[in-house]
Amino acid sequence: FWLAFTRSYLKTKPHSGYELLDQWCQGGKLPNLLRQSDGSTPWWVYTSNVDGHFRNTRLASFRESVCEIHGCALEFKCACGIGFANGEPRLGWQKWNEKVQPTDACRETKLVMTDDAISSSLLLCSHCQLLPMRANVLMFHDTDENILRSISVERDRYQAWEATVEKDIETSGKRFVVLELGCGPTVPAVREESEEVVSDCAKIIQSDKSRCVKSGSVSFIRINPKHAEISLSTSEPTRMISIFSKAEAALKEIDRWIDLLI
Repeated sequence: FWLAFTRSYLKTKPHSGYELLDQWCQGGKLPNLLRQSDGSTPWWVYTSNVDGHFRNTRLASFRESVCEIHGCALEFKCACGIGFANGEPRLGWQKWNEKVQPTDACRETKLVMTDDAISSSLLLCSHCQLLPMRANVLMFHDTDENILRSISVERDRYQAWEATVEKDIETSGKRFVVLELGCGPTVPAVREESEEVVSDCAKIIQSDKSRCVKSGSVSFIRINPKHAEISLSTSEPTRMISIFSKAEAALKEIDRWIDLLI
């Protein structure tokens, strides 16, 4: 199952919009998006996709600034944690857990899958030689602590970046843009995160104005062919733009306007 699952994602290639985003960020097309002195980026990707497109070797912008909240299908990890939930054995997994004796290497090692590397020989963990490898993807009701651990690390890094953005809006007058691409209501996690971040920033701006402190601004752009509507209400006027379009087409049009304006 896992090999077929990953092969299907290896066949799916990123559209040209990914390269446009890379040009805007690392490529320097948007001059205000500059890396900080410590090397950190003023941009971050928060995605529920598991296709690994933002890890593409051609997209230098996002290698260290992506939070894949459901994991990545192009990585395999040892399934040593699948029989536990919140540190306790799962019901019905007693025999499995009795055989499991994972090493630290089982927990930490990630195997990156490519068209050349993927094969049935990768079914067993190379460290314990007992447990199967599985895609580093969080499935519905998945409790595999080996998968949850790596996703949690990415979430923590993203949340630290988000806190820095909010501080910059409050103290440095920075302008912040949330660009949401193709996130529908069926899996609403990213839509909800976008709205929460925009609301938090708007509250900061409102608080600064009540104290007569100059603060930054926040803009929210939602791109979706059917569900681009924004029902978010904030006490502080926030620039909110709905674009009913597929992501690639919308990004190409935005890029055309950037060329005209800079």
